[in-house]
Amino acid sequence: MRFPSKLPAILPILTIIALVSGCAVSTDSIVMGSRAPITGKVESKQRPESNLPRTVAVLPFTNKTDNEFAFTVVRRTMVNHFSTKNYRMLHWRDVDNRLTLAGLHNAAAIEAKSSAELRQILGVDGLLYGDITHYNKTFAGIYAQIAVGVELRFLNAQDEVIWEVKNVQRSHAGGVSTNPVGLIMNALLAAKHLRGDINLYRAADDLGRDLAKEMPEPQSVSQRKKPVITNVVHSGVDQFLKYGDTLEIGVAGAPGMTAVAFIDGIGILDLIEEEPGQYIGKVALDKKHNLDDIAVIGRLQDDFGQTSSWVSPYGLLNVDNTPPGAVLSLQTESRNSAIKVNWSAPTDGDIAGYTISYANTETGVPAKSFQSSDSAITLEKLRNFQTVYISVSAFDRAGNLSETAKVAGTPAPDPRFSGATNVSNPLPTNIAGINRLMPEGNPYYLRSKSKVATDGVLLIAPGVEIIVSPNARLSVLGEIHAFGNKEHPVIVRDENGQVFDEFLLLQSTQAINLQGLNIRNAGIPIQITAGRPLIGNCSLINSAFNALTISGSARPVIRNCTISGTKASGVIVSGQAQPTFEKNNFSYNEPFHLQNGSTYQVDITDNTFTPAASNMTVLGDVNY
Repeated sequence: MRFPSKLPAILPILTIIALVSGCAVSTDSIVMGSRAPITGKVESKQRPESNLPRTVAVLPFTNKTDNEFAFTVVRRTMVNHFSTKNYRMLHWRDVDNRLTLAGLHNAAAIEAKSSAELRQILGVDGLLYGDITHYNKTFAGIYAQIAVGVELRFLNAQDEVIWEVKNVQRSHAGGVSTNPVGLIMNALLAAKHLRGDINLYRAADDLGRDLAKEMPEPQSVSQRKKPVITNVVHSGVDQFLKYGDTLEIGVAGAPGMTAVAFIDGIGILDLIEEEPGQYIGKVALDKKHNLDDIAVIGRLQDDFGQTSSWVSPYGLLNVDNTPPGAVLSLQTESRNSAIKVNWSAPTDGDIAGYTISYANTETGVPAKSFQSSDSAITLEKLRNFQTVYISVSAFDRAGNLSETAKVAGTPAPDPRFSGATNVSNPLPTNIAGINRLMPEGNPYYLRSKSKVATDGVLLIAPGVEIIVSPNARLSVLGEIHAFGNKEHPVIVRDENGQVFDEFLLLQSTQAINLQGLNIRNAGIPIQITAGRPLIGNCSLINSAFNALTISGSARPVIRNCTISGTKASGVIVSGQAQPTFEKNNFSYNEPFHLQNGSTYQVDITDNTFTPAASNMTVLGDVNY
């Protein structure tokens, strides 16, 4: 850290002595190791007492360690101990507030100011600068070694160094407390796994106590000593409390005193001396309490009205009874047997995570629930095309839940399925955007010449039923995907079981995949004039004319389909079409299974025919 340039020469400091080993023990005051051996003597050199200040501010310390908690813990612990001296000590929070109001938001800005400017800002005549040199826990053999070290300089109004010190406190972790104040600490250790940090706090406390003994001080107006406080602990360390929780506070110190705890936003809480020097109090938190980083202060007062205050160094108190806002932009993306759920976090700054659940009906009991710290989750092992109803709530660090946001999602091989729009019934003449047909809307009616536009996508779930009127047709210029299967085909029929003229005219070069269509009694069920559509696992039965006509430069793949009972050839190929046939079953088609008028030969060797393929059942340039 930087000190004023006009200071006297640095006072000599002795070399740090090697660590003295000690065994971990259990004390009757708190969880800690044996009295921590000090690596070096607390060396100090004082100027005449007449030069001592009366009002003192402990500036924010410079943290030279890698531990972010050192900045808060070490300084506040030092302030606790130095407050027992005969100075009017400015509270650390007042120091920070005044520096912030002066525009000094960080260590660099504070160091850039002269000590005279800082004394004027803070309204004091003494300044205590500090560097945190050690704040860590290391493992040496079977011991967890704790080290806390500081370098301090105390300046008076004349910029004289009236005291400076460099010291490192080391100890070994261990021990379990049995007294009332220690029991609160034990609960923290069990619930929050803070054992290493608590011992670091204790080492900082021991170091502050030793340094305070050597710190020079003016004579007290009264010869009576203030009541001694040795520890203040509370059960809200490292957590966010809320309505229904009970806050416990413990103060350890001189016996026979009047003890209270002060918490800004809650007030003064009387403490009961349960054992000599062990003061305990509890408060049930109310819905009105909302506290953000509030210090818990213990106070002891003797019979002469002398009061000592001590800020708990273990952590600030946070009470949150305000639920967060609901998540924003909740949406789903379909996955194969899964749904990816995305949302945006609410604007609250204390979101700890999210609770996600889904049910099989809109008002049903959740089938499963999850928690996530991310604003996305993938729900897996779902049944394709079975819509689920998803609920998402945010929760904050205190466990308050937001209002629930809800969305429906449908697992499907096509990621667009969940976000698709349900098509109106009957089918509109123009289908644009991403649309879907679901079994819940059955039956769908195709009553006119409709089209899937070039910017349109039509997704058809298994089990959908489409009734086609005479002279109706669905022309496809964009995308169409049908997901029928053996158990739940996509059924296309006439309303009265009569022959209808046409169903699909595929004119698109975009992606087309038709699976599981079951079409009976159509004139020509599917006509293909362009693109590379995949027609798979379909049944085209009893067509009045042809099951498939393939023309233009189309190059479709026809796979695992049944083409049976057509009255004027099962498939007609013309133009420059180059279809591929794989593992299809042709049966009883009249007069031909396939008739090729294309300029390209058609290979149908990997298919089955009843009656067998021959020059009597296959016409044109066909390899069978």
